[in-house]
Amino acid sequence: GHIELARPVFHPGFIIKVKKILECICVNCGRLKADTSDPNFADRIRHVRDPKARMQVVWNFCKSKMVCEPDEPKEENDQMDVEDAKKGHGGCGAAQPLVRKEGLKLFVQYKRSKDEDEESKTLQ
Repeated sequence: GHIELARPVFHPGFIIKVKKILECICVNCGRLKADTSDPNFADRIRHVRDPKARMQVVWNFCKSKMVCEPDEPKEENDQMDVEDAKKGHGGCGAAQPLVRKEGLKLFVQYKRSKDEDEESKTLQ
């Protein structure tokens, strides 16, 4: 069974896993921050079969990325080969926040850009 609460809350047993997943995906477009066509990342996850260990490898790679990497603009040449037209990451280029946990609450904290006067923006 289940109970209806007045406000939605995270299950205490899963809050750390939810935080790690939020740190691995873009908050704007929802894509994984890591690019599987990146040879460094692909080499790391290729040999990991255990799901928990694989999640740890992906999280370690993604947690430091603070920008959702966009595709490089395509040059419109008539001589484009099929090999050159590889599938890109497809990211949006948005800045990524830090995910903070306080008690049973998760917060996203955006870093201050140079033109803003505020310390940082915090959303709950």
